[in-house]
Amino acid sequence: MPLALTDPRWCELRSSYGDTGDVVTWLTEAQQVGGFSDERLGDLINEVQHQGGSSTAMYAVATHLISISLLATPEAALTLLTHAGLIYANSDRSGAVQCPPFLQEEFTSAVSDGAVLLAKLLPLAADFDAFKWAVAGLAGFMGHRSFARFLDGLDLYEGQFHHMLLDEPFPPEI
Repeated sequence: MPLALTDPRWCELRSSYGDTGDVVTWLTEAQQVGGFSDERLGDLINEVQHQGGSSTAMYAVATHLISISLLATPEAALTLLTHAGLIYANSDRSGAVQCPPFLQEEFTSAVSDGAVLLAKLLPLAADFDAFKWAVAGLAGFMGHRSFARFLDGLDLYEGQFHHMLLDEPFPPEI
């Protein structure tokens, strides 16, 4: 069960910009309507992981995204679960803010639910970017977190794979 949106411990959490007032408001709205608009979801992720950073609020948000995905359409659930998996992937990144102790049990126990739900939705990731991010999210859930972060730098351009860590495209297949 995610941290209740009325729990006073939300005041102990921090977003990338400070307090969690907007985060709680947006999660409450999403629960009422069964999801987020693309813009609002972008606002939420930016609020808890601005430019790839971390915050204590992201740990509570991840479990809420998993929970809200159960109310969403399959396509929307794919996006929610991908973002949740990416939060897991970034949770052990060097310099990441640690999960608050009062959230650790829920964050840890929700990982298997997220993985199972996202794995079922992978066939909906029809284009390269959606598939790349969904696989990265799944890798984050499954504990392959550095692999998930590696996928962040992978791109498909003009039929060739590129990675930001390489100066040239991957060699053609033999």
